[in-house]
Amino acid sequence: MACHELSALRIALGELLEKDAHDLAHEREELAPVLEGRPEIRRLSEAKTLPAMEAALREALLHLEEQAARAPEEPYWRGLLLAAEAALGRLQAMRREMEALYGDLDALHHRLHRLFPRKRG
Repeated sequence: MACHELSALRIALGELLEKDAHDLAHEREELAPVLEGRPEIRRLSEAKTLPAMEAALREALLHLEEQAARAPEEPYWRGLLLAAEAALGRLQAMRREMEALYGDLDALHHRLHRLFPRKRG
């Protein structure tokens, strides 16, 4: 058993944060054998934006829910499902924070132009 969903998300976030490729080598190595059979994991590991990461992680969660339902006596799947759900919550919170910053910067830009109008000449 391996936490493919978490490794894939770590790769995507590492790329977004421009982490050194060496830092993500372990995750890439661990995922290589499963990428062909798990397209949702491939999409998650290759996601370049927060919305793409969220969508791919939601898809991966569906797979985990199926695994947990097939083996309810196996606590690993439920634990991994909870961890992936928590990661999705963090991604969504990060996206909301970035959306707020984006809006705030627009408002600040307009406020600055009202306070200090450009002189046309």
